[in-house]
Amino acid sequence: MRMLPPLAALLLGASVLAACTNERVVASEPAPAYTRSEVSYAAGNRDLRVVLHGDPFGLPPERFAEKVLPHMQNRVSGVKTNLTTTPNDTARRDYKVVLAFNVAETMLNSSLCTDGPIPTSPPGGPIVVQGAFCRSGGALTSATGWLDRPQGPDDPDFRSLISDMTFTLFPSRRADLFCGAIDC
Repeated sequence: MRMLPPLAALLLGASVLAACTNERVVASEPAPAYTRSEVSYAAGNRDLRVVLHGDPFGLPPERFAEKVLPHMQNRVSGVKTNLTTTPNDTARRDYKVVLAFNVAETMLNSSLCTDGPIPTSPPGGPIVVQGAFCRSGGALTSATGWLDRPQGPDDPDFRSLISDMTFTLFPSRRADLFCGAIDC
């Protein structure tokens, strides 16, 4: 029996592992007003406020934030920012990132940007997280993510879900800028 070369074996193993993940994220179309320059203005070299609704694990709010926030850092391409639930005076008040875990009632992602409470389901089971990058009550970008079999807040798939959500909320360009008149 012939053995695979080491590089081919490594690539095959990586593709098998990638297929094993149970998280996925789908982005909504960014608002026409979304620009990378506005992301830089809102978040560049400053704190960016994060609002968390719900907790799929039943942790105290501060502890849940400690599990989420590290996986949001360094996911805004080209912009150095500090995503935090306790922003300092460098944060621009008109901007925030909202993540809502297991929303109890059907709602549009754009509704995440309001200041009111968002009802969420009790801990346990699969995770559905809705997210938005907001400016003054409106969503500039939004995404929805799923994790079918969460193993807890230290689960690598949960960490990937948070990381992928953050990355997706800050696309490097709007699709319509390079699709033009053709369908993408």
